[in-house]
Amino acid sequence: MTSQEVHDATNSEIIRVQYEGFGDLIKLDGKSFTFATLICGKAYQEASNLLREAGIDVPSSQYFYRIQKVILEKAKELAEKSVKNHALQLEPGTVITIDAHFSHVRNADECEFVAMGPKGDIVAKFVIVRSRKGKAGNYTGASCQMESVAADQALQILEDTVGKGIIDFFCHDRDNKSRNIVHKHFPDAVEYQDGFHCKKKFELCWKRLTSNEYAKSDMPIVDSKIFHGIKNRLKIFFNTLLDKHISKEQKLFYWLHAVDHLIGNHSPDIVYIPQKMKKRTFYMDSWT
Repeated sequence: MTSQEVHDATNSEIIRVQYEGFGDLIKLDGKSFTFATLICGKAYQEASNLLREAGIDVPSSQYFYRIQKVILEKAKELAEKSVKNHALQLEPGTVITIDAHFSHVRNADECEFVAMGPKGDIVAKFVIVRSRKGKAGNYTGASCQMESVAADQALQILEDTVGKGIIDFFCHDRDNKSRNIVHKHFPDAVEYQDGFHCKKKFELCWKRLTSNEYAKSDMPIVDSKIFHGIKNRLKIFFNTLLDKHISKEQKLFYWLHAVDHLIGNHSPDIVYIPQKMKKRTFYMDSWT
């Protein structure tokens, strides 16, 4: 959806009003002024002050906000239609990337959750706005829960559009909430966890343990919450190896050294080298 599409869609709904100027002031179309202000990301006061300094009269704030409401409603309608069309055009095997971003790092007032296709086409989207003094919103809870609420709503939109059976599997970064939210809307989806994030967490904890950085009071937490998950991670890794199109020799090698990778040990001794490559390496070394 482009700004031109919004502009064309609102032309039939907004009556152009010409304001009488004062003296030699230039008259400005109220609808064009409102639309241009929104497209440029400006507020009414900033835009009106700029134009008045240039000798251009602008519509009143009441008129601006009335037209703004019509434009934003039409823009939202077109955006929802565009998102739905992209979702319905998803082809088998398409990878969807989902993520959220906040208006601030801490105590955010807004959170946007987006599901996007490989070409940048948005197939689901939901925005959380916290209600606060002087501004109505659709959320009143804590900022730390905003992403979960937005994800739940966005995936509900995707489910309503394409159905429950469209997602074959999903991969997440060890976020405890992601599993439950995705399975709520797509119960048959197979769960995978990103290997980098799994390894990164275990590696950090292992280094702290070996260097005695943890206090005694922290040990029960480390044992129950962090290393308790190694068994599940290994199960997932084992199933992943079964699906890999590699030799049985490679699968066995990777499985025997799975724990090494989880704790961050990537020395040359545990890096798989095919038998042919070993012979080739020896042959080249003998000539150097």
